[in-house]
Amino acid sequence: MTPTRRVTNLALLVSVGLVLSIIESMLPPLLPVPGAKLGLANIATVIALYLFGPGMALEVTVLRCLVGGLLRGSVIGLFLSLSGGIASTLVMIFLFLVADRLISVVGVSVAGAVTHNAAQLAAAYLIVQNTALFYYLPYLLIVSVPTGLFVGFASRRVALSLEGLSLA
Repeated sequence: MTPTRRVTNLALLVSVGLVLSIIESMLPPLLPVPGAKLGLANIATVIALYLFGPGMALEVTVLRCLVGGLLRGSVIGLFLSLSGGIASTLVMIFLFLVADRLISVVGVSVAGAVTHNAAQLAAAYLIVQNTALFYYLPYLLIVSVPTGLFVGFASRRVALSLEGLSLA
């Protein structure tokens, strides 16, 4: 892939992730757990991982979190977003590289969703220093399975469509 095409694909994926994040923030709460979200922006990361590789996936996550945090103007939000995003992307990359034949894109997405919630809760603990936060973990983990499934199925569908366009 030429450098121009690579930067273009990266910019498109980061933009898609940001737009999905903004759309999701405008929706009424869809999940029964306060603060839990679908994680639509992670579709861009999963697509980047499967179409362009681990490096692009990590770049999409970091850039999306940085730009999103700057747009929202919240340092704490930026810290939590980066913590969950980087941790989940690293787990997804690991599974993609090590267990690609054993775990589908949907399974990788679920693992990413679970990791994202656990990492964000750990990052929140670093800020507030209250172990009571961890009582919230089981609820977040239960919600992360269906949200990870949704993101995984959506990512697989979009990635299959984009492969047909030979963007790489």
